[in-house]
Amino acid sequence: MIQTQQKTFSTPDFQSSFLDAKFYTDPNLLAREKQKIFRRSWLYVGDAANLSRAETVWVTEVAGYSILIIRDSNHTWQAFHNVCPHRASVLVPEIGIHSLKRLVCPYHAWVYNLNGQLKGIPAKNRFPSHFCDEDFPLKKVRCEQWLGFIFVCFSEDTPPLEEYLGEIIGSVKEHHTEATKLLVKKQYSVACNWKNYHDNTLCDYHVPIVHPHTLNPIQGSVCYYEHFFDRYVNLLYTPTTKEWRSRYPSLSHLSDRARFGFFTYGIFPNLHLLALPNGVLAWLRIDPVTVESCLVNLEIYGIPDFSPPAAELASDFEAFMSEDMKITEGVQKGYASGVYQAGLANELEARILHQQQLIRSCLQADN
Repeated sequence: MIQTQQKTFSTPDFQSSFLDAKFYTDPNLLAREKQKIFRRSWLYVGDAANLSRAETVWVTEVAGYSILIIRDSNHTWQAFHNVCPHRASVLVPEIGIHSLKRLVCPYHAWVYNLNGQLKGIPAKNRFPSHFCDEDFPLKKVRCEQWLGFIFVCFSEDTPPLEEYLGEIIGSVKEHHTEATKLLVKKQYSVACNWKNYHDNTLCDYHVPIVHPHTLNPIQGSVCYYEHFFDRYVNLLYTPTTKEWRSRYPSLSHLSDRARFGFFTYGIFPNLHLLALPNGVLAWLRIDPVTVESCLVNLEIYGIPDFSPPAAELASDFEAFMSEDMKITEGVQKGYASGVYQAGLANELEARILHQQQLIRSCLQADN
């Protein structure tokens, strides 16, 4: 029997059904999800090592929003919307890492320093007399780090990042060392709704069936699965198999639970974190594109000359992810068929219910 640890506010309701098919096929839902879910959650951006130098600007997209993550000359971190307050032009059009001392709007050449303050305006004397530079700063975005991983949040009402991540903070911090590096970064386009792929990655029922030669040899028998539920986060903990431990070393400083176990976290709304005792940390972020397509972003971190090499990691992850892509694209067709009626969950699908309860709650919120 699967073991479950949970808090009262996050207990999955096994009497509730899965989300109806319309949640995966209604194109009008995407705009509501963006406002009610993605704008109110902490969203993973990536590796803080991208901003190791002062006067660096990282231009990226998160949940459909273009943002600037900046390290200024004083090594202060800040994030802003990549939008000029004057006429809404994108300030820095090219996604990527830029070495910049200031930001110059390509439309009307308004100049901003790296603290988001307006510092220069062509033909300023032609504006009304009450024009004031201080009225037009760049719009800030909350930005926090954990273990050198950057997250942003568009809401001031969402709890601080470490509170949001809950159980993860204490369980995984020792997997990350000073030697941890980004080893693999890939992006996949999948023909399914983002929630479909998220559900699948939370599904612990399908592992022995869909992944008999990929994930199952790591996780072993479902009788050893343990679940934990926090407010925004859930966990599948599985003891690593004897075969896996014979092939890979483990970090000696880890606790016994971490040294002999595999942590698979689901983080609301669209994120997964996998942690293995050989120093591997992997992020999977699922970005909505259309009602029937998403982008799955994979980042694998490890310790060079200790964790498996990048080519092996990329091959192993792609093997089970290709199995998941095939399944989820088939499920999406099933949702679109018009015949599916939402059913009840198996205990091994409890993590899906946990996240779907959060989705329902967010979409039903009045403001």
